Amino acid sequence: MAETITAVRPTAADRPYARAAFEEAQAVQDLPLWSELLQTAAIIAGNPAMHRLLGPWNPALRGEQKAELVAGLCRDVRDGAEVPDAFATFLKVLAENHRLHQLPSIAVLFERLRAEAESTIHAELVSAAAVTSAQREVVIKALKARFKRDIVLNCLQDQSLIAGAVIRVGDLVIDGSARGRLDKLATALSQ
Repeated sequence: MAETITAVRPTAADRPYARAAFEEAQAVQDLPLWSELLQTAAIIAGNPAMHRLLGPWNPALRGEQKAELVAGLCRDVRDGAEVPDAFATFLKVLAENHRLHQLPSIAVLFERLRAEAESTIHAELVSAAAVTSAQREVVIKALKARFKRDIVLNCLQDQSLIAGAVIRVGDLVIDGSARGRLDKLATALSQ
């Protein structure tokens, strides 16, 4: 699930909603459940057809109906497990403020808050070739030393990098790929 929402770029307008969800999850001491629910809702809202349906530009459904639809789909995805009332209320608030379609970015912000609270950092390693477990451990160890936090590393493969890898940690991008170096060279030559 996390792979789907990592490509989302959150906006400042989504921060208060993510913060409210995080504070509620902390209050009930169930960050993992809220994380699961938000990621599920984000995938639902990120579906192109659902995105169009949930957006403020669609008057076919009232806000409350949209919130109930998302809550019902979350329940279905979770094999009929009930959605907590607080989460259903959160969805209604999003619907009232025309933000249901922003669930993917709200979920990303929530995960950042959770990682910070749990002293972990989520990093992404995109490499031209498959990464071995030994290489993965070396990257985790180096990032852990640099950031002084536990690292959750998501490894992806992108052959268009030609060789090398790109590491993303929040806003920090470390580009050690051949494609990145070629792009820098082309920029330098064109100036």
